Amino acid sequence: MSADPSLPTVITRSRSDLAVLLSALCPAHRIDLAGAVTLPCPLPHRQQWLDWVSAGRDGNLSYLTRDPEGRADPTRRNPGARTVLVFAQRYTEGWPQDDPDPSAGGPEEDPTPWIHRVSRYARGLDYHDVLLGDIKGLLNDLRREIPGLEAFPSTDTGPYLEREYAWLAGLGFLGHNRCLIHEKLGSGLFLGVALTNLEVPGLPDPGTPAVEPLYGVEPRRLHPPVTAPVDLCGSCTRCVDACPTAALDLTTGLDAHRCLSSWTIEWRGQAPAEEAHLQGGLLFGCDICQSVCPWNNRAAADVHPDLPAVRQEYAALPEHAELDLDALTILDDAEFRRRFRRTPLWRGHPEGLRRNARTVRANLEREKP
Repeated sequence: MSADPSLPTVITRSRSDLAVLLSALCPAHRIDLAGAVTLPCPLPHRQQWLDWVSAGRDGNLSYLTRDPEGRADPTRRNPGARTVLVFAQRYTEGWPQDDPDPSAGGPEEDPTPWIHRVSRYARGLDYHDVLLGDIKGLLNDLRREIPGLEAFPSTDTGPYLEREYAWLAGLGFLGHNRCLIHEKLGSGLFLGVALTNLEVPGLPDPGTPAVEPLYGVEPRRLHPPVTAPVDLCGSCTRCVDACPTAALDLTTGLDAHRCLSSWTIEWRGQAPAEEAHLQGGLLFGCDICQSVCPWNNRAAADVHPDLPAVRQEYAALPEHAELDLDALTILDDAEFRRRFRRTPLWRGHPEGLRRNARTVRANLEREKP
């Protein structure tokens, strides 16, 4: 989006017209949920976000703290933006109760396929490529229907608070585990956005969450309420109670310094040596706070015969079966690049994956009688 606010020509489409177009186009591009938010938009949780950054709860993830005001308001960098489109794509059909995978807090025994120790989102191809390709295809079709449309997509690589915009667009509510949760689909969703020069009369007032998205492969509720719920977790604290490192707090949110996903993916050095045992059998990422969530348990138990299958690209790659945990402890850099270049595991770097495998192996040895 150009930084010159005079350049983009504003294109107008009503909410109902945009909903019809998205409903027609999303299925072909495997987009499960889509909505829109008018810009500029005052974010209801903006101060919480700024407080989180100032309190240093980012876990030394510097990319999260760059230009926090710009993250909270995309129009600071892109004054010509009028609407942000928000998209979601499933990568799993929820989590069954008592999920047996170590990544979800299940038994840690060996032998267990090492890929079951990896968070579900990271077992297949990189969602940055898959989801972004699908969004770009959808936007190309949308441009043919709306001449003059400018749209600039990104996944979580862009400087936007995707979950906040997804909530405002009606795609779900914000759970105690800090995930966006759809009442029927759970929280196993990848999110993407696109800043546009589209003006959409009929959307909720900026800062007011929509009750339903403009398109949904599955409705959120049988009978939508009059106003959108902010939180449907109620008094449930299963995610908070289940976190091995006490990284979740109902008041202050996630402490990334304590999060096992930070330890096993983002950190280049060692996690706290005296707490390495808390990693248990987790090799890359952590699904525990999602696997214990009743909304995800319900999503796994419900049968949706009319829903399209989750994209095959997110399933575990067959070649992963060629390795085991011990092989990962000595995997050299060249082999790491050959195997994981187009997967989320690339984010962990070769030394990080070897380190994690050694930690898991040591934890498994420690648990032996």
